[in-house]
Amino acid sequence: MGSLWLAACGSSPPAPPPTVTRIMVIPVAPIAKLHTENKGIPLGVLWQSIADRVKGSDFNERMESVRKDMGPRLTAALVAQLNAQGYQAQVLDGVVRPAGSPDNIDLAKLPTSLPVLHVYFNEVGMLSARFSNDYVPRVNVSGYLMSATNGDTVWTDTIYYGADASGDTPTSVPGNPAYRWASFGELVGQPQAVAQSYDDAVDALALRIAKNIRASTAPPR
Repeated sequence: MGSLWLAACGSSPPAPPPTVTRIMVIPVAPIAKLHTENKGIPLGVLWQSIADRVKGSDFNERMESVRKDMGPRLTAALVAQLNAQGYQAQVLDGVVRPAGSPDNIDLAKLPTSLPVLHVYFNEVGMLSARFSNDYVPRVNVSGYLMSATNGDTVWTDTIYYGADASGDTPTSVPGNPAYRWASFGELVGQPQAVAQSYDDAVDALALRIAKNIRASTAPPR
C-alpha cells in the first residue's frame, strides 16, 4: 500500500496530512464465529480442553443473531462517528466480496472514486485470562482508509478492545468493567447483557477509529 503523506528525507518539512471530506464506508462483514477461550485451564488437561471447545461452540450457537448483527451495527456506528467528526460519510453499496474471502476486496472494482474505509473483525468472543476467573469481551478489528483511485493509504491500524487491550491508546480500548462473568454458565445465562457488551464494544471501536482518522487527516472542508 502507498501513503498519501510520508515524512520527507533530510531537513525538508513533512508533507501536510491529506484533506479528506467524503468517506465511503464498505459494509462490515460479520465475523464467522465467536471464540470463547479459558486461559486458566492447565496445560495437558485434555478433558477440560475438550469441554472448553464444546462450551465455545454452544456459546457461538446461542449468540448467532448477535454475531450476524455486529457487522451492520459497526457499519452504522462508523458512519455516525465519522459524520460527528465533520466528514460526509455514507455506506458504499454494491461492494463485490470474493466467495470464501469476504474481506479480500478488489478496490479497482469498487463503484466509487472517493476514499473508502474498510474495517473488518479479526477476533470476537470472550476470554477468561490465565490469572482471572472472569470472562470478558474480546473484540479486535483492523481497517484502512484508502484512495479508491490509486490505492494510497490515509490511515490503517489494528485496534484491540477489552480482553486484549493494554491501556487507553489509539490502538487499544479498555473494555467496559460492567461486563464480566464469573463462569461460562453465568455468561450463557445472560444473553441480553452479553449482547449489550458487544454493542458497547462496537460503539467504542467506531469512536476510536473515527478519532484516529481525524488525527491522520487535515480538517474536513
